Amino acid sequence: MNPLKTYWYCILFMVFMVSCSSDDGPIDVITPDPIVGTWQLTQLNISPPQDINGDGNTTSNILSDLACVSGTLTFSADKTWDLSFNGVNVTPITGGLFNITCANFASSGSGIWQLQNNQLTLFQGTTSIFYMLNGTTLTNSVGEDLPGFRSEVYEKQ
Repeated sequence: MNPLKTYWYCILFMVFMVSCSSDDGPIDVITPDPIVGTWQLTQLNISPPQDINGDGNTTSNILSDLACVSGTLTFSADKTWDLSFNGVNVTPITGGLFNITCANFASSGSGIWQLQNNQLTLFQGTTSIFYMLNGTTLTNSVGEDLPGFRSEVYEKQ
């Protein structure tokens, strides 16, 4: 074999080996934070169930009977959050019954957030609010009976 040809084969082989090196390191892929975006309130659950709209049927989810109730949580990449909430008034009647009506005001809140494993913590001043992230669902299980709330659920939009 021609020595010059052998030399060029060796050079090509070395160039090929260097260019195909496996030590290039991983390619950085930026994955968006699963929390960042807008989340809508889909459930505001109570216990015990109540006949909120007087149709003879009880419900645990206030949103199924009161269209005026709504909530939007917005999470930004800079780790801040904002809440806009049109809530309810809960007034005890008697015997475990409650009058649940639309609130005449909207409330809001803001602060910073932290996601660790699947637990989301919202910080607002000295107050911390905890949610569990499950795919595109955020759940805050307060666990209280009326006049408190059992849970609230937000879905990512």
